[in-house]
Amino acid sequence: PFFVYDAMDIIRKNTLMLLKSALFGAPPSIDKLSEGEWETIYDYSKDQSVTALCFESITKLPEELRPSRSLYFHWAMFSEQTEIKYREKKQRLAKFLQLIGDNPKVLIIKGFSLARNYPVPSHRWCGDVDIFCFEQSENVDRIMEASGIEVDYSNPRHSMFRIDGLKFENHRYFLYNRKESEEKEFELFLQREAEGCCHQSDSQIVLGTPMGNAVFFLKHTEEDFVFSRQNIKLRALCDWTTLLNAGEVDYSELKKQIKGTSLERFADTLITVSVKYLGLSPDFLKNFEPIPQKIVDDFLFMALNYQNQVELRGTLKGKMDRLLKYLRHYNTYKYLFDRNIIRWYYFSK
Repeated sequence: PFFVYDAMDIIRKNTLMLLKSALFGAPPSIDKLSEGEWETIYDYSKDQSVTALCFESITKLPEELRPSRSLYFHWAMFSEQTEIKYREKKQRLAKFLQLIGDNPKVLIIKGFSLARNYPVPSHRWCGDVDIFCFEQSENVDRIMEASGIEVDYSNPRHSMFRIDGLKFENHRYFLYNRKESEEKEFELFLQREAEGCCHQSDSQIVLGTPMGNAVFFLKHTEEDFVFSRQNIKLRALCDWTTLLNAGEVDYSELKKQIKGTSLERFADTLITVSVKYLGLSPDFLKNFEPIPQKIVDDFLFMALNYQNQVELRGTLKGKMDRLLKYLRHYNTYKYLFDRNIIRWYYFSK
């Protein structure tokens, strides 16, 4: 079983319970924890980018179950900083819109867009602001340079610039522009979905279609799960849970869209984790083949345990750690994707 009750698993188990309460409002049901365990949860929640969400639930606890006054205050300050940074991002986005004028329309993607599905959007930790400007991405870059803002073109997928210190990624493509036929098909689908919502929107800010948002989230998260040194975080599981709970995505239609692709079992596994551990309605488990519990356990283990490989980038130890991770979880990768989707260049980075 996934939860073997050693000290660290108690930390993960209670973190999941705090998140379940934050996402769905139920009173948190957690163990009586020592101050050391609370400190570990605090550090762990920062690694997983869910600190403010956890604090939402801590405020609902009776005083005898809370962390010490000192740690509680420290946690509150961190959560307040998360809210402040969220408001600052909205201000920087407004400044960006002023710089580019009335055109083009701007599709907000990834984290800053997903935050709106949360009970408290400002508690969803966001890093960069990711945008898609349809066929005007190069024009936007020129406007930034004309405004005295340096633009970085080193990434073929997107340019990058900063407005008052906040990084914007101006995407030319949604995905990674690889040659695989499946990725090309998804890129074309996402481009069509974006164009459709652009034509239907009277606002300069475009939020995307529910189906487009769901497919893009799945492809981006799949990429992180397989290739990223940070793997995926609890934040991504919360993103998926709140995206579906918002009620805009027709999951049966989404299943038709991704049937026969590498996303099919991956999406069902994310659903299963969201239902079993984060409180999503079991209604989402209807009409698909159940995922074996050992796969769910191993998937969740990877999501909860592999966040600290970035520092080893390019080193022999880093390459070996990534290879050993793949070999250790080979059966899960094979089940989820039904093929070896990891290329040897994965280990050369």
